[in-house]
Amino acid sequence: MKLWKTICAVVTAAAVLSVFSCGMVSAADGGEIHVNGSGVVQVQPDTAKISLSVSTTGKTAQAAQAENNKITKNVTAAMEGLGIAKDKIVTAYTSVYPTYRYDQNTGKSTVTGYESHTELQVTTKDIDHAGKYIDAALHAGATGSNGVSFSVEDQSAYYAQALQIAVKNAAKSANAIASAYGKPLGAVKSVTENSHNYDYVENAPMAKTMAAEEAAADGGGTNISYGKIEISANISVTYQF
Repeated sequence: MKLWKTICAVVTAAAVLSVFSCGMVSAADGGEIHVNGSGVVQVQPDTAKISLSVSTTGKTAQAAQAENNKITKNVTAAMEGLGIAKDKIVTAYTSVYPTYRYDQNTGKSTVTGYESHTELQVTTKDIDHAGKYIDAALHAGATGSNGVSFSVEDQSAYYAQALQIAVKNAAKSANAIASAYGKPLGAVKSVTENSHNYDYVENAPMAKTMAAEEAAADGGGTNISYGKIEISANISVTYQF
C-alpha cells in the first residue's frame, strides 16, 4: 500500500495543467502498465449562433400565424441586410396554440385567443459584433433573443493537437511509474481513443450586459462577450513492463 501511494505521488507530480493521468501496473512476469492520458487545447471561437424569437397573438390561429409570418419575414430581411446568407437563417421551431381563461365558478376553460411562436437561429462569423444582429432583429419586430452560443466550425485540427498532448502525457505517466519501480518502460501494446467526439466547453457563457428589450428601448447596443473554447481528448495506453 505504501508503495502504491508513492507511485501515485510520482504520477501526480508528472501531471501538467489541464491534464489528468492515472496508471495501473500488472506485477506478473511480462507485466503491463495501463495509463490514461488527457490533452486540452484552448482556442478562440469563430462562429456565433444567435437565437431570435417572434411571438404574436390573434383572435384566431390564422390571424396569430399571419402576424408571426409577417414579422419573421421582416426579421429575416433585416438579417440578410446585414450580410447574413439565407442558408444561415434557419427556423428552429414554430408553433401555434390556443390560450385559455379558467372560470372558477363553472370549472370550465374558454379559449380566449391564439399565440404563435417562431424561433430563428442565425449563424455568423462576425462574432465580435453579435449584439448588432440582436438589435437589428428587435427593431424589425422580434420579441426577444434566447441567447448566443459560440463554437469552432472546424475542430478537427485542434482535436488532433489535443490527441498529441494526450499521447505525450500518457507516456510521461508510464515513464514515471516504470522509474518508480526501477525498470525500463517497454513498447506500446495498445492504444484506445476514449474521446470519440469533439468535446468543447465554453469558458464563458453568453454575457448579457443589457437585456435585449432594454437595449432596444433606450437605443443602446446589446453587448455580447465570449471566452475561449476547450477541445479535449482522452486515451488509454498499455505498455509492456
